Amino acid sequence: MTPENSTPLPLNEVQPGARLAAAVLGADGQVLMTAGSILTEATLEELAQRGIVAVAIEPQRDEAELHAARETTRQRIRHLFRHCPMEGDSGGAQMLFKAVLDYRLEPLR
Repeated sequence: MTPENSTPLPLNEVQPGARLAAAVLGADGQVLMTAGSILTEATLEELAQRGIVAVAIEPQRDEAELHAARETTRQRIRHLFRHCPMEGDSGGAQMLFKAVLDYRLEPLR
């Protein structure tokens, strides 16, 4: 089963740098790669050697879509921290805000 926003592609059509939209499972059901993993030439070769013929790939976003998604994420995190004292804080709230924001922005890089 592939997520709605993904594109299943034959492995030989996948380019290095593509991001997995769903975990890749081996014949025994073991997770070979988790969703969100970035495929490299080496991982594509390894998957082919393991008999994987297709994978679910996240659709490519253009820069404008990525910018909009990043800004939406920033606004959501700011909303979560709206009651935290950011000014004059000893750095705890600011550090947590930055850590959460960095974590949430990671898939949008």
